[in-house]
Amino acid sequence: MKKTIVLEPSTNTHTLTANKVEVKEIENGILQIKTHGEGVVTHGEHGTLRTESENVIKYVQQELNPVTKKMQNAFD
Repeated sequence: MKKTIVLEPSTNTHTLTANKVEVKEIENGILQIKTHGEGVVTHGEHGTLRTESENVIKYVQQELNPVTKKMQNAFD
């Protein structure tokens, strides 16, 4: 049975589906993901990404906010 996880919980959601998915949060939304079998990342506005690699790292791009001078998650 395939398992689906949400990679980006927002109105612009990306999901990953694979036969087996193990997720470990490293820090600040960075996920270490281990998949078994083909992993498929889907998103309504982008193409589909397939991987046969069992090790995947998901991270959120960071950018410097010019007003607050602090790092923040990048937005589409």
